[in-house]
Amino acid sequence: MAESARTRVQSRVPSASLNPAPIDLDDLALQACDDADTLNDVMRAYSALKKLVDTSALNDSEVLTPSRTELSALLGLLNDALLARIDTVNGATSAVREALRQNIGSTQ
Repeated sequence: MAESARTRVQSRVPSASLNPAPIDLDDLALQACDDADTLNDVMRAYSALKKLVDTSALNDSEVLTPSRTELSALLGLLNDALLARIDTVNGATSAVREALRQNIGSTQ
């Protein structure tokens, strides 16, 4: 799940302002399909959360029990958000490390 979401994010077409090459309609169609799949994952995750916190049907266990697909979508979104934050931290620490190396090298 997280792997497929990561693949979708990586396969997105860059914006036109960053890429002056002509836009390929096939790529745009594939991106639209990927984006629709992502929205479906978000909707499943939302459904799982709603079922976990909804108190209106406390006597109906089927209504309150999220499906495996919904829980998987929720965990997938959480994993992707966590991975994005980890990548940000790794990038920042790498930049700090490189700046320190350059600073140490320039003082010697």
